[in-house]
Amino acid sequence: MGCTASAPASTSFPHATSSTRTMSITETERVMQGRIGIDKSERIPRSNRASSSAPPQDRAEAPKLNECGQLTAEEVVKRRSGSGKASEVVLGDVKDEERWIHASWAVMTQRGYHPDQPHKPNQDDYHVTPTKFASGDGDAIFAVFDGHGTKGHDCSYFAKLKFPSLLATNIKKARAAKNAARMKDNPQRAKEPGAFHPNQWPYLMVEEYERCCRDAALQCNKAMHQDNTVGDTMSGTTAIAVSFHAGNMTVTNLGDSRAVLGYRIDSDIIQHCAAPQDEEKKEISDLFARDDEDCLINSDGKKLSVGDIVAVALSQDQTPYRNDERERLKNAGARICTIGQMEGKEPMHENWGQYELGVDINYEGDIPRVWCAEHNYPGTAFSRSLGDSVAEYIGVNADPEILTKKVTRGDEFLVIASDGIFEFLTNQDVIDICASSSDPAQACSRLLEASYARWLEHETRTDDITCIVLFLKNTVPNDVEAMRKLICQKHQVILKNKMSREMSTTMLSTSKSLE
Repeated sequence: MGCTASAPASTSFPHATSSTRTMSITETERVMQGRIGIDKSERIPRSNRASSSAPPQDRAEAPKLNECGQLTAEEVVKRRSGSGKASEVVLGDVKDEERWIHASWAVMTQRGYHPDQPHKPNQDDYHVTPTKFASGDGDAIFAVFDGHGTKGHDCSYFAKLKFPSLLATNIKKARAAKNAARMKDNPQRAKEPGAFHPNQWPYLMVEEYERCCRDAALQCNKAMHQDNTVGDTMSGTTAIAVSFHAGNMTVTNLGDSRAVLGYRIDSDIIQHCAAPQDEEKKEISDLFARDDEDCLINSDGKKLSVGDIVAVALSQDQTPYRNDERERLKNAGARICTIGQMEGKEPMHENWGQYELGVDINYEGDIPRVWCAEHNYPGTAFSRSLGDSVAEYIGVNADPEILTKKVTRGDEFLVIASDGIFEFLTNQDVIDICASSSDPAQACSRLLEASYARWLEHETRTDDITCIVLFLKNTVPNDVEAMRKLICQKHQVILKNKMSREMSTTMLSTSKSLE
């Protein structure tokens, strides 16, 4: 994902260290020409582009293209790697068979194709420890990292090695400390066989586990800054990790990659949504819309019934589209605008379209970005990340958003993926593909094929595409109240964004009338 613009010529970065290099690039071809790859705001319709079927400059090394200027099927296969087949694992509280989570998983990645840079490396990376993560039976971690900027591949590789390691260390320290405290309170336990073995360590509370995740993200970010071999001045990576502990799954999110749950509707959810008793409990019904007959429908307009699978976002994209993120960035000194606004081609406003990311697809292209107040850089399309040391001074930080959910029988599919998957596929599209697949390996393959095909419909280049898919099966009863809280949290973000857009639209209309 190339989401970081380069700085103007001979500009010193604010707060730069002695190791920071000055950038060399002219004004606005200017902001984007020095970047590796093309991002959402740089989309050029196929009809407005020169033919991409021109012969490559270096025929000996250039990838094979078809008559349309696209990669041949053989070349696409060469760019893919990952699981050949699905793997099985038992997650959750392995001490209690009734709380076992039977999971199968697979992972797959596909390097993107940029006609102007055909050999650009895959900046996506992933990490999987499917069992005994942090020495815990039934514990696991699945994570995707999506690099950006000229050193994005180095940043994502660094993060895939460092973040899981730091998280494992934090968890083991916390659990060992709890076990030591327990031994101190009851010295007789220390005499029991295996008393100090990790299998006997107490589980962490949700707050304790989430603290380990937050600390690991911040520690990873600091370590990346300090590692001179990475080069994260104007490069970095998003991170989306789902870790399992004590029957819960915890999502740690930085940036705009996503974790999406495929949840099977049962009668309790239908009843709860059909007749909300008060305003507080009404929030769960916002997971679904209603048609003219007041029947529950999903985001694609399909009528819902017991047994249907719906997509539930376990992460929210951290971008300037979000009012809460936008205000936080502005308070840190950032300037938020599109490239068109920066160049004076359109007036300054904050109404960039009525999009609910994950439900709607933004085909417009010129998205809001994060800039220094007096300079046309860094131009990040996200509001949190690992690395990006220049952007960090204007609020693009590594403090993750974290969500924990107990795994219940309604949770059947879990997708962890970079934005290459979600650029032209909605969350529901992704879950529908999984639900129609025989196993996670097939689901991964079909997700790559579907997202790649959508990229070709709209652009001459394709982004790096990476996904991890889990099929889950367990017998733990659904928790309607927990699901209500999850949807309520999502509802509050959407409501704030909607109110902000409406206010911005009113201000823009007033400004035009005064002109």
